[in-house]
Amino acid sequence: MRVAFPYMGDIRLVLEPILRELGAEVVVPPEPNRETVALGAQLAPETICLPFKVTLGNILRALELGADTLAYVSGSWSCRFGYYGRLQADICRELGYRFRLLELRRDRMKEIIREILQLSDNSLLRATGRAWRAFRLGWFKATTLEKAYELSRQVLPQAENKQECRRLLRTVIAEIETAEKVRELKQIRDRLTTRFARVRRNGRGSVLRVKLIGESYCTIEPFVNFDLINRLGEMEVWVDPFLTGPRWLGFHGFRLRKGEVRRAQRLAKSYWQYCVGGEDANSVGHLIMAARAGYDGVIHVHPFACMPSTVVQPALAAASRDYNIPLLSISLDEHTAEAGFLTRVEAFVSLLERRRRSSFKTGGEVYVPDQGE
Repeated sequence: MRVAFPYMGDIRLVLEPILRELGAEVVVPPEPNRETVALGAQLAPETICLPFKVTLGNILRALELGADTLAYVSGSWSCRFGYYGRLQADICRELGYRFRLLELRRDRMKEIIREILQLSDNSLLRATGRAWRAFRLGWFKATTLEKAYELSRQVLPQAENKQECRRLLRTVIAEIETAEKVRELKQIRDRLTTRFARVRRNGRGSVLRVKLIGESYCTIEPFVNFDLINRLGEMEVWVDPFLTGPRWLGFHGFRLRKGEVRRAQRLAKSYWQYCVGGEDANSVGHLIMAARAGYDGVIHVHPFACMPSTVVQPALAAASRDYNIPLLSISLDEHTAEAGFLTRVEAFVSLLERRRRSSFKTGGEVYVPDQGE
């Protein structure tokens, strides 16, 4: 089995070793770029969202590299994300590609277990041992990555030399990627705080704090959001994304962090009664949590033509006004220009700086509408 999966942020650093330990050969597609986006946009339905177009181009590249099995997290949800696998499989088969589609969903657990058994020559004992090693290794990779990203986000805004901090993060990620034993990952994780503490600070006492919310793919994939987290860090803004690659795997794959999800959705009830998709209720809830925690602002990124992310805009605007926290909402598609995107972000950061300096609360005048409104 030569298995591939859609590229999204650094989830490959967790999924690849899991699949490899289970006995599969993993085909990792190239990182998203303008060519893969153009390829996906050419073949995808015209009005479908950007993540579909990017991942479709990505999967086609994986098939060209010899993948014979495509694995997707799927489900019968209101959001189209749950149908990506089936829709993209139909498009790829119409182009003449031959492969097997493996849908990772709760009602297909028997099929998934059967696949794992086949990778171990139908030996239950061997498959159980492999699964234990695989998911244990994946867990430690995910938690070590999460801690590295968290420390980098905290240190980067106050680093005297921003590139020193970014180089350290790249070094740590490379170490995590090559680590093959849990013992190695524990050693890396235990030294992370000390290593980031050595990065020289610029002496600035406090920095702006911004919560990043929105649709999963746009929040996690730096190619799509123009590396927003690091760009803001270089503007001396500390960014706290409500979702990261490792968190996404835990939430959607294993239903971890249920308490946080329930809290966010409970807070959102006054503004948004039902979860439609696109992390809509989670976005509203995390905006309210950010306001209560004293954040300076919130940035909401979402795909253009994403129905849930579009219809939730009035709820986000109302919560922004009621809780007196500035909100910038930006939609993304294959035509979004980096210069225009960053101009809006820089203007929003300037607004937050002026607001903090003046310590004057502007009441309801805090919502920055998307260009499409």
